[in-house]
Amino acid sequence: MLWKRLALVPIGIFLGLLMLEGGLQIGAFFMKRSKRGELPVAWVTGNLRVLCLGDSNTYGLWLERKEAYPQQLEVLWNQRIAAPKLEVVNLGFPGTNSSRLVRDLPRLLETFDPDILILLVGVNDYWTLPIPLDEAEPTRPQGSFLARHSLIYRLYYLIRRGHVADKVEIIMDPNGNLAEGARHKARVGDLEFDMGFVKADEGLWGDSAGLNENLHRLIEEARAAGTPLYLMTYASKKNFYTTASETLTDVALETGTPLIDLAAIFEPLCPNDDCPDVLFPDGHPNASGYRIVAEAIMKQLAGSTPP
Repeated sequence: MLWKRLALVPIGIFLGLLMLEGGLQIGAFFMKRSKRGELPVAWVTGNLRVLCLGDSNTYGLWLERKEAYPQQLEVLWNQRIAAPKLEVVNLGFPGTNSSRLVRDLPRLLETFDPDILILLVGVNDYWTLPIPLDEAEPTRPQGSFLARHSLIYRLYYLIRRGHVADKVEIIMDPNGNLAEGARHKARVGDLEFDMGFVKADEGLWGDSAGLNENLHRLIEEARAAGTPLYLMTYASKKNFYTTASETLTDVALETGTPLIDLAAIFEPLCPNDDCPDVLFPDGHPNASGYRIVAEAIMKQLAGSTPP
């Protein structure tokens, strides 16, 4: 009868998916036992996607977008390393408070499905208003188990990722400024992400304890999603950069998170934090400084990325 035949359709689909999953797992098992090792997570597209999050030090203040470290990293990597190729998404925004990333990270990971996450944030926590943590989106439980254990699920997301717009439209607030506040947006296809900051009216609203807590939450979220995360310290020692870098270093040690220590790399170049060859007067890297940042990240990733 027709209804019996129709009832067999979902059963057939389920059995087909089960057989496909089994075949993929068997193939992965033999790949792990071979000398080649496990294939990179981006084995369908052939590219590794790196998502860079942070503030103006990631955005590339005072520079063309191509001069910021994310774009320089992509160019350098793809010039020097045959495979896998790198595609780098720069979602750094001036004034970003770490609490904003706590709120947005689940949706950012869901949208971009990055293979690697690089995070440089914290200095703005000392003078901008935090977003209440109860507004943060919850950790996505629906994908974490499947992402870790199902190759079909990973295959689905890799194919889906190929349809996500490869260009991110950055919409800067025309009325915003770096001293008082701004509301920016990032648009990817039909999705929008609110960015920007609100200046604290009195005193310093953020503190190292709050930053420490937010960094722990960000690391937990990335691990739940199965996304390797790298923390970075700031190149400059001006103002609150040193304090933020110390917190980033502490959290990296507490959580066993890989750290790209820009503070240590730039210290011999800028013993007095006055080094116009690589930093602007306010401490942001210039194009040459970002080249050093890109080289440092490339060295770290090349040492941990499957060939």
